[in-house]
Amino acid sequence: MKWFAALLTLLLLATPAHAQPVRVEAVRGNSTARFALHWSGTVATETQRDGRELVLRFSRPLGDVALERVPERLESWVDNILYGYDSVVLVLGPGVEAAVATDPTGFSVALTRSPAAVPTREAQAADRAAQRRLDYFRALALMEGGDVRPARTLLRDLLEQDPKDAQSTALLAQAEERLGRWRDAIMAYDTALELTPDEPSLVRGKALLLHETADRSRLDLDWQKVRNADMQRIARFSGVQELGRSTSLTWALERREVDVESARRGDGRLEPFHGARSRLEAALLHDWPELERSTLSLYAAPRTLGAGYGHLWRGDESETRAGFAWSEPSFAFLEGIVDGGRRDRLFVQHENRLSDRWSLSLGAGYNRYGLSGEADLARSATLEGLLRYTLNAVGPLASVAYVLDAEYVAHREERQDANGQPYVPLPAATREVHALQFNVEDYLTDYVRYAAQIGYAYDRRGRSGPQGAISLGWEPADTLELGFRASHARSTARGTASAVNSAGVTLVWRY
Repeated sequence: MKWFAALLTLLLLATPAHAQPVRVEAVRGNSTARFALHWSGTVATETQRDGRELVLRFSRPLGDVALERVPERLESWVDNILYGYDSVVLVLGPGVEAAVATDPTGFSVALTRSPAAVPTREAQAADRAAQRRLDYFRALALMEGGDVRPARTLLRDLLEQDPKDAQSTALLAQAEERLGRWRDAIMAYDTALELTPDEPSLVRGKALLLHETADRSRLDLDWQKVRNADMQRIARFSGVQELGRSTSLTWALERREVDVESARRGDGRLEPFHGARSRLEAALLHDWPELERSTLSLYAAPRTLGAGYGHLWRGDESETRAGFAWSEPSFAFLEGIVDGGRRDRLFVQHENRLSDRWSLSLGAGYNRYGLSGEADLARSATLEGLLRYTLNAVGPLASVAYVLDAEYVAHREERQDANGQPYVPLPAATREVHALQFNVEDYLTDYVRYAAQIGYAYDRRGRSGPQGAISLGWEPADTLELGFRASHARSTARGTASAVNSAGVTLVWRY
């Protein structure tokens, strides 16, 4: 038997090196990994580290061992592996540390992640400042793209991190203003001015916003003449008063003096009318944090008392309104002025800024007209629309618009007078007016502005004709404004094709 053992030893020594197997181990875990090679006999291993490369050399050849799949099995730990006759090069992943342990039959490499270097306070502060800068420009891009709400959220997050960020505070003021939250916009402007006193853009932005939203009173005096019909002198005194807690009060008192040689009375009689009628409207407006507004209205006129409610939802580039009015005093018809006209109404309206140049508004409603003591003399559905294209936004603001003004009468009561002749107590008439308008407005000087509109109205159910209007405004002081206006159109709302000419003056004072 001794001779057999000696023969076996000689055979093993004579076996080619590539026939002696090498065992491979490549195991990946969540926080560690392991790579090892072991021979069936004794082997010596030399190691060398050069950057991310770990070089391993052996006293025995590798033979036919397959190592090409090691990077796949040790993904994120080993980027690549190179090997030859008696050596292996591991290209380690970024931040990977390798601990080599050798034994008589081979080696094993324990792979771990190197702990990240703790940045200095200065480096951390620089990183935060750079990230805030990126977030600011992201909010600015959102604003320019019309995404005001996400921009506002991002800006408020930035100010929670750094309340003294004047640039973000100023941009937040613009976002709040565009969303209709003018009270929050004023607060943001005040904070920005504390951080950057007398900054011209902030002073101007706050002044313009205060000018638009300040408590004010307004007096309008108008003269209106309907061809072959009535002459009206209209005085309207209105105002806005801030009450606090995001609530304001609006009110309007209107008085009309009417002269007409023939007015239809409720019993069918035709007789002259020379008298005056008045109506009062008051409303409480409350702005909610969710960019919504509620309006509760009360109406009063001789022999008429009513109420209404409306709600507004505001988006980044749109507004939607819906509501109702019950027993609202209505002066749309001459008969309503003379005999206490009233209207019940349901409505919904939507406005949308489609792009920098295009805007669209649509509306629909249901109306029930009556006189004092008679609530249901006529019923109708209304449809309105406006599609506007801005031709020039720099210099004179010029635009063209298509306007739809339609009312479809579904019911109109007819009666007989004392002589047996038929008559209509309220002459509501169907109309479908399509108008094309050209508008222009601009400042002549810093305190004088004008606006003009000219167009043509086509009534598919009646007569058509040109229309136009012009207005001029002058602000001699920050708290005072004077205005003049004149217009020509057709009295389509009355169911007649009579031309109506009007002129008026306005006095506004702010306090």
